[in-house]
Order: sequence, then C-alpha cells, then structure tokens
Amino acid sequence: MKLMTLNTHSWQEEKQLEKLDIVAQAIIEQDCDVIALQEVNQHQDSPAIDANISSNHPVLADNYGYLLQQKLIEYGYHYQLTWDFVHQSYEVYQEGLSFLTRLPIIEHEVIDLTDNYDVTYWKHRRAVRIKVASQQGEVDLFNCHCGWWNDSENPFQEQFDRIAAKLPTGNSFLLGDFNNPSYIRNEGYDYLLQRGLIDCYEVAEKKDSGITVIKNIDGWEQNSQALRIDLILSNQSVTVKQHQVIFNNDFYPVVSDHFGVFAEVELS
Repeated sequence: MKLMTLNTHSWQEEKQLEKLDIVAQAIIEQDCDVIALQEVNQHQDSPAIDANISSNHPVLADNYGYLLQQKLIEYGYHYQLTWDFVHQSYEVYQEGLSFLTRLPIIEHEVIDLTDNYDVTYWKHRRAVRIKVASQQGEVDLFNCHCGWWNDSENPFQEQFDRIAAKLPTGNSFLLGDFNNPSYIRNEGYDYLLQRGLIDCYEVAEKKDSGITVIKNIDGWEQNSQALRIDLILSNQSVTVKQHQVIFNNDFYPVVSDHFGVFAEVELS
C-alpha cells in the first residue's frame, strides 16, 4: 500500500493552482493508494457544489481537495474524496481534512478532539478515520492535525488519547501533521511511541532525513531548525519498503510550507 500525507496550507500559497497540479502529478506517478491532506481550505463565500463527496459540511467550489480530485479525473484517475470541516481559518476560510483514496471506503468517522467544540476557534481540532478495503483485508486510516504538547488549553496528550480510543485491533495507520518534533524527548513524539505506535520512518528499509519543516511557519513562528513533525505511524509491526519526504525540491517541487511524506508499506 502506498500512502502520502501533506499539510497543503491551501490558498495561502503563491501559484496555488500550479502547485495543486504538481501534487496531482505526484499522486499519479507514485501510484498512491491513500492520500491524507490537512489544511484543506475553501473560501466561505464560494458557491456550494452538488457532488458525491462524503463530508460533514457543504463542499464549496474552490475546496482544495475537490479541485485536486477533479485534476486527477482530468488525467484519467479516479479517487474517492472525503472532506470534513474542522474550524474557521484565516478569517474567511473553512479549514478541513481530506482523504483521497482509490480503495473502497467502508466507514467514515469524524472524531472531535476537544470538549465543547467551537468551529470558530482555531485551536479546536478534529481527526478523521476511514476504513478501506484492500486486497490484504480492511485497513483503518486516521487523518490527524494535532496541537502542541504544552498547550494549556488543548494539550496534545488529551487530543491524541481521543484518537487512540478509536484505534481498532486490525491494521491501522495514522497520517498527518502532529506538531510534535521527533527530536524532543518526553513530549508528544515519545508519547506516540509509548502508546504502542510504530514510526514508519524508523523501520523503513529506504529513507532520507525525514525532515518536513525547515523554517518558521504558521504555528512555528520562532522556529529556526529542521523539524520532523509530519508522520506516518502504524499500530502494528509493518514492513516499510521506503519512506521519503516529498515536495521538498529534491523529490518534486515545494508546494506548501510543509513538505509531505510518502511511504510504501507491506500489510501483514
């Protein structure tokens, strides 16, 4: 199974449509089965579309995930799209999480990671779980965009515990922007491992540096070092044939303030 995750930073990028096309080409050329996208935005004043998209909220005409799906269709590739609204962003945008998959979706669930959920508050977050049917059996995939370990209002540990409560016993993968650097000990990254998850980067037969952020970006305004915060995790021992940072100018051009992650895994 070939997996990809990317925080798209959509509609905050220059030449956004050109970059969207790069993402579409990468999905096709790397033969991706499932893609998890974070910060999938749509302008609140755009018209709604009548499309067969699994969503908890109306999908609007400039929804980044929808336009990416349509670009893939243009090229002759059909992927099912989910888009779930998370919160208001950059004043005029509705931000959400998307899956694109060519595998049949059996289940689709939105997980609130915060009590008294308020879609107007940018710190309130959701995760999304889908169950897909593969030749090796059913697989659960979680699309995650979490907060920071030491956030006094919405700490990472509480958010992740809500995700972990939904983990089944079968094959599961967690993909996304976890906002917890892998080099910091005894915080969010170590907590993921303590909860029994396996970092696909660590067990990959072929890999690079794994770095997905190299500058100060939204949420990391004071950052001055390379970070590995975008991850693909497994709840079971898994063979990872390769784990590569993508959209970093070495492996496809940069398309966002985050680089993405691409992994090829063998299911048990």
